[in-house]
Amino acid sequence: MRVSDAARAAVADALAGPAGDRIQDLRLRLDVRARVRRRSVLQHTGGHAGRRVAPVVVADKVATAQDVAIAERLLAAHRAAVDSAPPPPAGAREDVWTTIAAHQGRFAGILDDGDPGRLAAYLCNVSRHDAAVGITQGDDEHRRITHDHAYRDFVGLMAKDKLVSLGEAVGAVAIENPEQGAFGHSLDCDLAALVEGIGARLGTDIAPPDVDGGLLKIDTGRGLFHERDANAIYTAHLLHRTTRDIPAARVCEIGGGSGRVAYWSRRLGLASYTIIDLLGVNVVQGWYALKSLPADAVALYGEDPPGAAAGRLQILPAHAVAEMDGPLFDLVLNQDSVPEMSAATVTDYLHWIGRCCSGSLMSINHESKPAYGAGLEHVNVPEMTAASGGFELTYRFPYWLRRGYVVELYRIAR
Repeated sequence: MRVSDAARAAVADALAGPAGDRIQDLRLRLDVRARVRRRSVLQHTGGHAGRRVAPVVVADKVATAQDVAIAERLLAAHRAAVDSAPPPPAGAREDVWTTIAAHQGRFAGILDDGDPGRLAAYLCNVSRHDAAVGITQGDDEHRRITHDHAYRDFVGLMAKDKLVSLGEAVGAVAIENPEQGAFGHSLDCDLAALVEGIGARLGTDIAPPDVDGGLLKIDTGRGLFHERDANAIYTAHLLHRTTRDIPAARVCEIGGGSGRVAYWSRRLGLASYTIIDLLGVNVVQGWYALKSLPADAVALYGEDPPGAAAGRLQILPAHAVAEMDGPLFDLVLNQDSVPEMSAATVTDYLHWIGRCCSGSLMSINHESKPAYGAGLEHVNVPEMTAASGGFELTYRFPYWLRRGYVVELYRIAR
């Protein structure tokens, strides 16, 4: 529709008058509010020149013949999962991922196409494509960090903030005290020394595997890190500490993101690890696992019976829970996932956990219940476990690396 010169002039007059002043004032207040809230994500305040980081977008990677072979294996598992998936349950179960999936048309088309070469090329740089939305970065976020340098710098600073928090959590860095002593200098630390100190505490090199084409990271001089790398290392550390007295502990993660927690859990000694997630997300997890671990250390859907891959990382679709029963796991983890599910789905999972886990449920989630979609809101883990019954809270404390997130451990009492 063509806009007339008269209409343009009328809009210009309105914006130049009192109404325009109010609109500009509202925009300014909303922008200030967004900036304040964004800064509140950081755990640390202050900092001088040393707090600045030079974020880098990992260079695009080119698929190799080995990558194409990995994609063939992923497509075979994906087809087996699609073919075995039951019809959707009666009644609407809309959740956050229903919305996200609606924006992943390109990824869905590549999976439907079934061309391993095309899938391998896409997954080599998945962090700048639609499959990574809600997991690491995604296409819209990639465009923003490419064109908005202020935002790009903030994302880099946030990654450094997470690494400092990780150092504090494992005792590699002393925590500043606002009541006494120097304060506001934590973000000025040397990144290489920080990474080495964390590795010394954990007893392993913490440089992430080089598999993240297109992802914004910070160069520490001891590896490239995204904020999710720091989160995954800390969560894996929690799992390792929680299960250290259980011989050959078996861990199941519901909602495994890109598979980073599973990778670091294995690095810290938890060999028997199972991920349960959505079909498309399984492909992303399988890619990360097969690019960072030996091929025979990973079992995809259809390669072994669900729950029968001891000593390996098994990646399964959500409907595979129907194929598992009895005490198969010692600990079930959910991080940043349950609140995004429908209440009915969470209830089903809690009942399944009561049957298949003989130990504990570890939850790392927010409890703020923000609204989304048409009158929907995120669910709350303490409310859901109380309604389900059979979960006894053992401990609860703030998650070191992320404000507004809580670590809870529930003993499964039924």
